[in-house]
Amino acid sequence: MNKIKVLHLFSSYTIGGAEKQTLLTAVSFKELSQKFEPIVAAPKNSFLYEESKKNGVKVKDFLCRGSFTPTGVIRLIKIIKSENIKILHVQQGKLYWTALLMKLFFKNIKIVLHRRQDTRHKWYAKWHYKVADITLTVSKVVGDNLVKYENAPAHKVKVLYNAFDTEKFEKDMDCTDIIKEYSLENKFVIGTVGAIVSLEGKGQQYLIDAISKLRKEYPNIVGLIVGDGAGKQLQQEYAKKLGVDDIVKFVGYQSNVPKFLKVMNIFCLLSCDTEGFGNVNLEAEFLKIPVITTNIGGIPETIIDGVTGFIIKPRNVDMIISCVKKLIQDKEYAAKMGFEGHKFVKETFTKQKHVDNLTKIYESILNV
Repeated sequence: MNKIKVLHLFSSYTIGGAEKQTLLTAVSFKELSQKFEPIVAAPKNSFLYEESKKNGVKVKDFLCRGSFTPTGVIRLIKIIKSENIKILHVQQGKLYWTALLMKLFFKNIKIVLHRRQDTRHKWYAKWHYKVADITLTVSKVVGDNLVKYENAPAHKVKVLYNAFDTEKFEKDMDCTDIIKEYSLENKFVIGTVGAIVSLEGKGQQYLIDAISKLRKEYPNIVGLIVGDGAGKQLQQEYAKKLGVDDIVKFVGYQSNVPKFLKVMNIFCLLSCDTEGFGNVNLEAEFLKIPVITTNIGGIPETIIDGVTGFIIKPRNVDMIISCVKKLIQDKEYAAKMGFEGHKFVKETFTKQKHVDNLTKIYESILNV
């Protein structure tokens, strides 16, 4: 039986979470789907293009700088014709109109839009969701807000949780080099991973605050901040101002995040304003690390409060300190929390479950 071809559309050279999730979806369908064949359209030499090709997924060179860039539109028409594409799965907001325009040229093509961020679009963007066949959101809260604030038709909005690549995290990891480089021997490590766009960043500022107040009671405590961005220097200066620049380690962007997570005793994702999902929480949970996180956006859907981690309000340093103390003082509780987190991720966010759920969505819009 010939498989139905799905084109995953993404015009970006960056290596972000959305690109990685698009790659994981395409590779998962290649490995596990009997019905749908994934094809990735992305700029040649980009991360997504090269990694898809390396993993055996068919790729097409596609670059579109704006919604109606003529070269991008023409290129997309050619790809759809030559590959007999039945579903356009649009993984990037700037390409929504580019893809929806294809309905003028291909009567039966189905358009799937994917929303990963809980942000508001301009008024004219609200028509996206009326014209598309379905809109996928990474969390329930993103979907609910899409209906509430952008008038997306509720029956056309479906939640599709991210896939989680357990294989990547099941490999044995030797973290000796990290422990030595950052002097983490016999230390209690509280860490975080995320972009540092400002002093506040993804709440790293409040983790630094908490560590400065915990230091006296727990002299072996260390903060590990993984990530980079315009606010990194501001945060380093802030740590110095609080007198903890010797125990708060800024390690910059790291491609091998699992290795850095592995050395942490507690993981924190303390986002303050927006977070579509919070995939890094799943990574920490899978590695049996207790999580302290905030009730922002889709984050609460990544945690079972009190079981796999703690959900707190943003910018609440006292609550961070309280949660850290609970986990330090009750090692058995911390270990159980780690065990339950691993179990939760393994049961809820597998690649197979992701493929099964997305297959049902594809089938529903094709009426098969």
